[in-house]
Amino acid sequence: MHSRIFSGKVVHTRLHPVRHGFSTGLGFMEIDLSELKRIDQEVSGFGINRFAPVSFREGRYLSPGEDSLNEKLKPWIEQLQLPEAPARISLVTSPAWWGKSFNPVSFYLLRDDQENLAGMIAEVNNTFGDRHIYPVHLEKKDGIPQAEQRKEFHVSPFNDMEGTYQFTVRDDGDSLYIGVNLYKDGERFLDAWMEGTGETLNSSSLRRHYLRHPFRPWLTLPKIAWQALFLRYQHKLKVFKRPDPEHPHSLLNRHHPRV
Repeated sequence: MHSRIFSGKVVHTRLHPVRHGFSTGLGFMEIDLSELKRIDQEVSGFGINRFAPVSFREGRYLSPGEDSLNEKLKPWIEQLQLPEAPARISLVTSPAWWGKSFNPVSFYLLRDDQENLAGMIAEVNNTFGDRHIYPVHLEKKDGIPQAEQRKEFHVSPFNDMEGTYQFTVRDDGDSLYIGVNLYKDGERFLDAWMEGTGETLNSSSLRRHYLRHPFRPWLTLPKIAWQALFLRYQHKLKVFKRPDPEHPHSLLNRHHPRV
């Protein structure tokens, strides 16, 4: 089983116009898409495309509809123009716990037959109900897979649409780190990353994880809302109006699908 379950944290640090940061505990998984049927059959309490205490539904990801994720991913992978098709695709995300999940961003990791990261698809959701896809062509710099991508999508009401993201992925087998830094005019504006220590996904590891943190899925969004209130009323940051997501990589415009 390649699929893993992680316990870790997410960190968000704003560097301009004021310095402000927060960190909160995070549980997430790396789900090998070729193992969905096996997970559904072998991992007690985990349901694939059905209700269960922990559940994962392909219809909640990428474009609306019940096609498999492998089918939905094909046009995005084609845009990367990789030398060869990925040998293995895994999704880094937080499944639903009793129907509750919160995924501001999920990452599809594309590996070659040597387990090297060849590319990544980042699926970003904002709190307005919009969704955007970034196909990311990773290249190693100092031995670490990285990439730069122009910002195309409105996420935080305290940031405008200017800037460039730098993606960084570090995976040593036992731990996983995915970082997203925002640069404006060559200056680092914001740092965000998720990291965790993982173990093989099975019935025992799933049970330990959710018994240890039973309320985590319900606490994440209130924590983020509190930070937003702090930025608005304590730091008095300017609020930028949500622009209509018109980029062709935006799949959802509020609740109106673009297929």
